[in-house]
Amino acid sequence: MKGLLLRVGIDQTFGHYNAPINPLTNDYLYMPIPQGQESPEQTFRHGMQTTYAQIEPHFKDFSVRNSVNLSFPEDLKSIGCHLDPDFKNLTYGDQATGRGCRVGDLAEGDFIAFFASFRPITPCDHALVYALYGIFFIDKIKRAEDISSDQWHINAHTRINNMNDDHLVVFADKFRSGRFRHAIPIGEHRNGAYRVTNQILDAWGNIGVKDGFIQRSVCPPWFIKPEQFLKWLEFQQVERIENNWG
Repeated sequence: MKGLLLRVGIDQTFGHYNAPINPLTNDYLYMPIPQGQESPEQTFRHGMQTTYAQIEPHFKDFSVRNSVNLSFPEDLKSIGCHLDPDFKNLTYGDQATGRGCRVGDLAEGDFIAFFASFRPITPCDHALVYALYGIFFIDKIKRAEDISSDQWHINAHTRINNMNDDHLVVFADKFRSGRFRHAIPIGEHRNGAYRVTNQILDAWGNIGVKDGFIQRSVCPPWFIKPEQFLKWLEFQQVERIENNWG
């Protein structure tokens, strides 16, 4: 079995914003990166656009239930978002080269654990909360160009035109995969960067990057002992849900 720890979500590099989290309850909002920031020539297929405007009502719901007055970023309201991973359709897309090279090394039964950097809505120990928010167990992986038109709507990499031929789409096992109802904080600021805490690294059996570095990585790290990580995750008793918001 293989397990990949993958950072995905809006941040200061891709979107210039961090999605909110309540550090007291670990309630959070999932927000993907903007669409087309890396490849502006990519446009949505007709009727398949995903936008931040679709997220705004859920942003307001988050604010109400956490009794905070948060303002949705004005510069995001009018642009498209790269909804990936898609927890409603249980898919994740990436390129088979560069940052996504290791996705192509996964096979049925392997998994991807997703994490992001969130902005706490109340003061806590760190300026950012690095946390897990979902997991996909691999059912199958297909080349995006081999996905039929009746399934183009299920992933960000098939909702767009001008798609390169090196894109892959992961289909997750629906019985084991999903977004977490509550995020699981895993990080701390240590030795000049955000890293997985030493306690959690020990519980996982380590990851394949020096000193648990998770602030920014070109190539996402493998779990050294994936079965041990899954035992740790089971102990967290986190609920998994098949939607992107709510």
